[in-house]
Amino acid sequence: TTKMIPRQKYYVVFEGRSRGIYNSWEQCQPLVYRYKGALFRSFHTYEAAQYHMNEYLHKKYGVQFCKPLDIVDVNATVEEDVMKTNGRIYIPLFWIAFFVTTCFLCWICT
Repeated sequence: TTKMIPRQKYYVVFEGRSRGIYNSWEQCQPLVYRYKGALFRSFHTYEAAQYHMNEYLHKKYGVQFCKPLDIVDVNATVEEDVMKTNGRIYIPLFWIAFFVTTCFLCWICT
């Protein structure tokens, strides 16, 4: 018989102790366990996880990006490319504000 190789999963915490995309269930579980109203889901690709997180934020807050965010390689080792803490991927607040402002200007100009 052939053994199944476990596939990498990415866990999106939409509502929990800390919202984000995580690389393992061990990182995700403490954020949603016994959290009233927890909302989370697993995906087989980082791209799908990021897409669904962006869709959720768009529906909840009405924020939409002019173009999709660049995909961040979760296995990157260069500190400038990815800032990781316990598997969570952080996008600096400056860049979020920059994207929101840019999209607002795109919306006004069109």
